[in-house]
Amino acid sequence: MKTIALLITALFFSLQGFAGGQFAYSAVLLDRVVATVNNDVITWSELRKNIEIENKELLNGLKDEEREKKIKEIEPSFLNSMIDMKLQLQEAVKLGLNVSPHETDEAAADIKRKYNLTDENFIESLKAEGLSLEEYKARLKEQILLSKAVRYEVRDAVLITDKEIEKYYDANKEKYQKEEKVSIRQIFFNLKDSSQKAEVEARAEAVMQRIKKGEDFAKLASEFSEDENRQFSGDLGYISRGSVIKEIEDEAFVLKVGSASKP
Repeated sequence: MKTIALLITALFFSLQGFAGGQFAYSAVLLDRVVATVNNDVITWSELRKNIEIENKELLNGLKDEEREKKIKEIEPSFLNSMIDMKLQLQEAVKLGLNVSPHETDEAAADIKRKYNLTDENFIESLKAEGLSLEEYKARLKEQILLSKAVRYEVRDAVLITDKEIEKYYDANKEKYQKEEKVSIRQIFFNLKDSSQKAEVEARAEAVMQRIKKGEDFAKLASEFSEDENRQFSGDLGYISRGSVIKEIEDEAFVLKVGSASKP
């Protein structure tokens, strides 16, 4: 059973020091627990650090008083988001899913390769974001675990064999004879501004060259695609005529099986 308790518990410890021949005692505030999610806790320092990292652009440039006011405004919604993530991670663990250190290291290495970062550049980039390498890998591990949970729940839970598909098709051919469908994947590059057109086209062409050399399209989509289907290796499923924009339709229905269109 999922349990969530919001707490305002301050944790203290006493320091003993010798001053003027007598012991002086002082209570030092370490941190406070702002929520417990089953057996996991969320501390105030953890909440604040996440807010500062995820809202860096929003908070930059604000004076101390304005900064603190803005943090207070977004604390409740951000805490709810952290609670939701904790619950999702707990469910992933219950499903028996896990992420090995090798997977985390490979994901970090892929990011360094993608942005042409040396180990030193990578560490400096993390420091600029307020993260240590260990903290970044912990976040990366959570992201990978959540991605696995999504695939397990949405995809792996629906187990349909090729024979079952063939049997269903044979029994319902009349439904499909009038409508042609194709299954496609895409690698999407986001052109945010027309000034970036040359850069985006160059990146797309570089990926196209790798496809021509025989690299796996699905793997490249997972690495380079800039849309939500990236987590599904660019898989858009089956499309029919009129269900997508004309540019995609024109390419999709003339391509040979296993081939890729030009960027």
